[in-house]
Amino acid sequence: MNTTALSSATTKARGSAAFKTLPGDHRFFSLMSIAAAIAIIAGFSNTYAPKLLTGAPAVPRIIHLHAVVFTTWLVVFVLQTTLVLRGRTDVHRRLGIAAVALATLMFIVGVSTAIAVARLGDRGIPGVEFPDAAGFLLLNLGATFVFTALVAAGWYFRRSAQTHKRLMLMATTGALIGPGVSRLPFASGNPPVIGILALAFLVAGPVYDLVTRRRVHQAYVWSGLLAMATTPPVVALLSRGAAWHSIAGWLMR
Repeated sequence: MNTTALSSATTKARGSAAFKTLPGDHRFFSLMSIAAAIAIIAGFSNTYAPKLLTGAPAVPRIIHLHAVVFTTWLVVFVLQTTLVLRGRTDVHRRLGIAAVALATLMFIVGVSTAIAVARLGDRGIPGVEFPDAAGFLLLNLGATFVFTALVAAGWYFRRSAQTHKRLMLMATTGALIGPGVSRLPFASGNPPVIGILALAFLVAGPVYDLVTRRRVHQAYVWSGLLAMATTPPVVALLSRGAAWHSIAGWLMR
């Protein structure tokens, strides 16, 4: 019994030591937030900006609101990691309350937008298309729920810096990066390229852990599994069922 307890305590101590903040951590998370924001904004700008400038076809108002709210999140995300990088954790904590409120608004707007585009018959974008609008609806709702769940978990673990920062990173790279990179000019219509880009952002954090700690933080494991469950191939399988079509039909009526 004593040997088992000692072994458990030793394992916990090693795990705690492995994930103490390292000199390069803040720089890594700051750079990742900037890279993710650039990729997402560049991708959506490729499809949204031309419609905005030409006015054809007409863009529903909810899409404009979606663009403003989600872009604001990216700005806040970059600002938050920059504040930590510069040692302004006091401001970071105060801004965190507003960030959670913004994430709540994103959930409402995200769900509303997903339903609105499904009602218009949108089946996806080149490279990520479904047989019907119900499949694309499930993909968008899945991404929205993953984002919200990971932000909520990040807020819950806000006093555990190592867990918190990884969950917040995965909320963006695990839920928002896919829709962004799939709209980049060189990736649109090319599923392998879309998959590689999305996966690169998804595994960047775990790879950094392996290089710096020789192990991967559990926050990446669970959030990664959640994100993988809402990838297009998985969603395509889930959306084929009669149960989901019944739910989707009710949502889109």
